[in-house]
Amino acid sequence: MDLMILHRLEDLSLEEKREVAERLRALIAEDVADRASAGDPGRCPRCGSADLARKGHGRDGSQRWRCGSCGRTFSARTGSVLAASKLPAATWADYVEGTLAGESLRALARRCGVCPGTSWFMRMRLLEVMGAALQPFRCGPTVSCQVDGTYVNESLSGSRARSARGMPRRAHRNGQGVRRRGVSRDKVCVVCAANDVGDGFAAVCGRGRPTDAGLRGSLAGIVDGSWVSTDDHTSYARVLPRLGVAEHVPTASGAAGNGELGLVNAMHQWLKIFLEPFHGVSTRWLQRYLDFFCWLEQARRSDADGRDTLSGQVACGSYSHTRRDLIEMPQPLWDRWEAEG
Repeated sequence: MDLMILHRLEDLSLEEKREVAERLRALIAEDVADRASAGDPGRCPRCGSADLARKGHGRDGSQRWRCGSCGRTFSARTGSVLAASKLPAATWADYVEGTLAGESLRALARRCGVCPGTSWFMRMRLLEVMGAALQPFRCGPTVSCQVDGTYVNESLSGSRARSARGMPRRAHRNGQGVRRRGVSRDKVCVVCAANDVGDGFAAVCGRGRPTDAGLRGSLAGIVDGSWVSTDDHTSYARVLPRLGVAEHVPTASGAAGNGELGLVNAMHQWLKIFLEPFHGVSTRWLQRYLDFFCWLEQARRSDADGRDTLSGQVACGSYSHTRRDLIEMPQPLWDRWEAEG
């Protein structure tokens, strides 16, 4: 049968082969979505109750359920990315393919036939799915890891005016950063961790040099029981013992070689390369792009195809932020500008 199909495809023209490929991709995307909606949901997506009863079928033939606690009906796809979108699964599969190919928002909008605003919202939802699908950072007495912070420019893009006098500083043209000596408070600290089993972790830690509170909030549950190597910043010596590390080995930044902080320094370099094509990621969405980076690193080490993996995660994944939630999300680290206002 396979040979018959291959011989038949050889007789087709280039345009006909492209059409067949597009139809197959659409059928695969629809099949992934259908399989994601066919199973028993287990719990109500609204109240979490397990008291469920079958309640007819939807227009598409999918099984609907009624919750015995809150009384509302739903399907297995309620709350998922595809169920809350008017776009078909094939369009989302196309968007996934373009995103992993590194296309811009406008190129993705043209590819999927949507406006740039919808393309941006699709990216935000896609990054949220990526963050939820990240595998946990492994730690413990048999794992050693390296922790260090890197710095990116603060971007107020999309924040709108949040004070009577408008934007609190002059704009950084074309994504150009702060040009001051030392670690400026106009920079945003991203704390990164890399362990010897290949896991990576990145989180927004705060403004300027990392504080004790910022490190505690970022590294909680990441370094528990591990052997940790850092630079000689004093906050690590105060915070890491309280987080339950097995051993903390600080090394002066100038004396650190590839053995002490080589893994995390390489991660910093790859992160900067990853962020550069975006020409300045807004600080409001920086954590989502950090999750994007970590997801790509995990996918790179996996034997599965990244497009297939992400398409399945989109079909089965859920979201928590609506478009209105994203618009009303406050600008992080704004207390500095309020204090100076």
